[in-house]
Amino acid sequence: MPLRLRRDEQRLGDLLADLSGLVVVGAQHLAEALDGDQEIRERSASRLQETDHLAEAAAHAVLRALTAAFVTPFDRADVYRICWALRMCSARMDAAADELALFRLGELPTGAADLVQLVVRAADVTDDAVRRLGRPATLAEPWIELTRLDKQGGQAHRRLLVEVTTVQTDAAMLSRLIASAQSLRRVVEAFEGVADALQTVAVKES
Repeated sequence: MPLRLRRDEQRLGDLLADLSGLVVVGAQHLAEALDGDQEIRERSASRLQETDHLAEAAAHAVLRALTAAFVTPFDRADVYRICWALRMCSARMDAAADELALFRLGELPTGAADLVQLVVRAADVTDDAVRRLGRPATLAEPWIELTRLDKQGGQAHRRLLVEVTTVQTDAAMLSRLIASAQSLRRVVEAFEGVADALQTVAVKES
């Protein structure tokens, strides 16, 4: 559904939608990086890095448009917050995928897949929410869903830590697995920033 803003400035909404779409693409590449094949993992990490570069450029485009705009779809500070939150999601996905490739972890524990599934879901919810920013009364559902996913991320992270510390005996590999688990958790946490920004827009603009 196309984004319909309540005011005259459509360009900012379109640019934010472009950025949120790249977050969805990044989440898909992160899911591909779960494959145990090292070559596939490295390829997925490389693709995610390229996507993150595009997301960075998209975020800069939003900020340039924000600076030049006389009329904005909603409060300028909130446009900035949403843009920054989306940028952080992409950057953390890039870092997590890079670690998965660099650490050569082999087959990952099942808990890692649980966290990445939450990332994919959060990216989809975020993209849908950004495309309905022009209807702030509809933003309550996505912000609640993102908050719920963040709580699930905390639970999945704790289960993953128990899993890896129970079965892994090699100290170096254990350290890498714990670091990677923390990076995946940080990706899920990044979407909480999106949820907070959406809540602010919903309260101010409804």
